[in-house]
Amino acid sequence: MDKTHIHVASNRSYNNEDVLQSAVYLAYIFALNNYTVVREMTAGKGFADMVYIPVCGDDPALVVELKHNKSTETALTQIREKRYCEPLKHYRGRLIFVGINYDEKDKTHTCKIERFGIEQKISPNAKNH
Repeated sequence: MDKTHIHVASNRSYNNEDVLQSAVYLAYIFALNNYTVVREMTAGKGFADMVYIPVCGDDPALVVELKHNKSTETALTQIREKRYCEPLKHYRGRLIFVGINYDEKDKTHTCKIERFGIEQKISPNAKNH
C-alpha cells in the first residue's frame, strides 16, 4: 500500500483522501478482470468509498471504507452502522468489510479486514459482524 500511495501522489497531495482512494484503486487494479468496482457507491445511510462486486466465481464482494488519521476500527464501524452493505442484500457469496486508515504523521497505512458472517442478515438489526 505504501509503495502504491507513493506512485499516485505528489508531496502536496499525499495526505488527500482522494489520493488514498486512487492508491487503493491502483493496488486492486488487477481485480478489474474479476470485479466491477464502484467508487463512492450510494449505500445505506451514505456512500461506501469503494465496493468490489465479483463478476463471477467464488471471489468475495468487498466493501472498503477509507479513513485519514483515525483508525481501521472506525472505518469498519462506519460500514456496519451506516449499512454500506445494504445494496448487496441479494448477493449470496462471501462479503468482506475492509477498513483502511492512513496516518498522516507517521505516513503509514493500516488495514483491518472483517468477514460478514453467512448466518447474519443485512439489516438494521444485524449486530454481530
